[in-house]
Amino acid sequence: MSTATEKKLVLISPVNQAKSATDTTLATRLATLKGKRIGLIDNSKTNAGRMLDTIVTILDTQYDFSHVVHHRKPSASKPVAPEVIDEFLKTCDLAIVGVGD
Repeated sequence: MSTATEKKLVLISPVNQAKSATDTTLATRLATLKGKRIGLIDNSKTNAGRMLDTIVTILDTQYDFSHVVHHRKPSASKPVAPEVIDEFLKTCDLAIVGVGD
């Protein structure tokens, strides 16, 4: 029997390898949120935008943000585009990512 006509089944594990704590670098903690520029990333799931708007409204009354940047991902399953991350690095002091459902 020829192996050229045989169909093969390839199994791929959907499990990702966890990063160790030594592979991760945390951002420097801000001394205050007062007057900071904040970025919001909505993952496009139901209610993520509402949740982020509510969080910003509550925090803004206390910290008086100077600027708020909104970004909505086209799909929850896709990562944020590199150009959005670059924009946030230039225009935001901190970011909040919202996951809805």
